[in-house]
Amino acid sequence: MVSEGAVRPAGDAALAAGVARPGLGGAAPADLAAVLGRAVAALAETTGAERVAAWARDESGALQVLAARVEGAQLLPPSEAAWAAFDALAGPSDLGASGAPALGALAAEHGFSAAAPLRAGTGALLAVLVVGSGKDRPGAVRPRTLAALASATARSLGAAAAAQAAQRLARVDGEVQALDRLAAVGGLLAEIVHEIRNPLVSIKTFLHLLGEEDGARASEFREIAIDELRRIERLLEVVMQHARPPAPQSADAIAEIEPALRSVAQLATLRAAARGVAVELALEGEVPPACMAPDALRQVLLNLALNAIEASEAGATVRLLAAPCESGVAIAVEDEGPGVPEALRARLFEPFFSTKSRAGGLGLAITRRLVEEAGGAIEIQDRAPRGSRFRVTLPLARL
Repeated sequence: MVSEGAVRPAGDAALAAGVARPGLGGAAPADLAAVLGRAVAALAETTGAERVAAWARDESGALQVLAARVEGAQLLPPSEAAWAAFDALAGPSDLGASGAPALGALAAEHGFSAAAPLRAGTGALLAVLVVGSGKDRPGAVRPRTLAALASATARSLGAAAAAQAAQRLARVDGEVQALDRLAAVGGLLAEIVHEIRNPLVSIKTFLHLLGEEDGARASEFREIAIDELRRIERLLEVVMQHARPPAPQSADAIAEIEPALRSVAQLATLRAAARGVAVELALEGEVPPACMAPDALRQVLLNLALNAIEASEAGATVRLLAAPCESGVAIAVEDEGPGVPEALRARLFEPFFSTKSRAGGLGLAITRRLVEEAGGAIEIQDRAPRGSRFRVTLPLARL
């Protein structure tokens, strides 16, 4: 039977308040295009030039116009030969006096008269600032223009280097995440193969024995083989459910907490009784409905309840709790098992991850996915004097 009782003060506080976590602060590094855009605007204002631009390479390595203020014909990126000539410049330079044919041709084609390279601390070329003005012509650029270029590069250098480093780190991080996903898929496939191979071996063995046994024994073997096939079918269905793209959560979804808890408690009691475990249900006052699909809520609760039962020994009690909280609704499932070490808590939601006391599978991975699709969160907490608490917070339903 499912027993009910008041939520104890300690459990109530943990359920409603949760566990505070430190936040992350600090501003993101400026984007390279934004940094160069400010430099181009400052140069245009300082020099009065009709044509000011910044060139750099994009993520694929192609040269591009990253920022520009130009009049007249459309501006195109420089050639690779011109970029190499820019890389040879020591600082702000008169394009007509550079001695590089590629820069002379660029000056004639685009109407620029002077340029300045922006370099990283390693000396690598980050970008190039170029200006062109009716007051300047290649080979006779005013010192004022070169001084303005030097000032613009000095002001922009640190921010530009930081922005490019941040972009490079973002690319590396994306590549690492992609590799992590591939590794996770490989591990998942290995686990699936292992899970399917065992029942297939049993089925193969029983099929070989069918011809050697009498009718009653053969019928028993057939039933065992059919049960094993059903187990494979259930496993594949769970895998497919986990692999489906996330479905958008309806903002109008409404899940009543109390009926879902009572239904799951009744189902869990049947499994718990076989292990000598009791199931208790406790609600704090009126618990408002959550913004979640009702079927998804029942699956989340059932997965957590069965997980708690698996972690419990005979004589223990599994508790299903619910209460309002600041962010909406808090639901917790508590067990009196050995607990989960801090180092393993994040991994507990990975597909097929298991500890000695908990059976591996996709239940917790699917649970987290359903909760997060609803805009909620799930966490593991210690429970005194022994055991774990899986705490789920969900947003309130729109009524």
